[in-house]
Amino acid sequence: MKAIEVLRAYRCPGYQDYPAISLYKDQVVTFLNEAVAPFYPGESSPVTAAMINNYVKLKVISPPVRKKYDREQVVSLYVLFLLKQVLSMEEIRKLLQREFARQELEVSYKYFKHGLERALSSLPSPALMTETQGERPLLEAAIGSFVCRQCVSLLLREER
Repeated sequence: MKAIEVLRAYRCPGYQDYPAISLYKDQVVTFLNEAVAPFYPGESSPVTAAMINNYVKLKVISPPVRKKYDREQVVSLYVLFLLKQVLSMEEIRKLLQREFARQELEVSYKYFKHGLERALSSLPSPALMTETQGERPLLEAAIGSFVCRQCVSLLLREER
């Protein structure tokens, strides 16, 4: 199965799929590595304990309590590990504060999950990308990524 087909078939963990009990950092790393693996093909461990330490230090996520991370922190880390490919840590911090603080985390995460799955399911098939139009769909996707990234960056700079 080609990587793009894996992404098209990907199903984001539901809020209820996150552990209800707090986890130690090594357990968080294991959980997240399994959840984000399709987005990091070829990387055996895209999530590391050192990365999590840095995100706590940068105040992107709150520090663990008694060395354990609760469901909210693990959900935030999952979102962070997906968005870090396109947004800066400061932008992710603002986005998490703005969007996840508006309402219950479970509701905000539901919107994130739905949006991610909708975007992934709309990816063109590998056959369409290669057989019908050559490289144009790739170029269009790159341009779309740039435009969306710029839009998010500008919106996060605006004060609300």
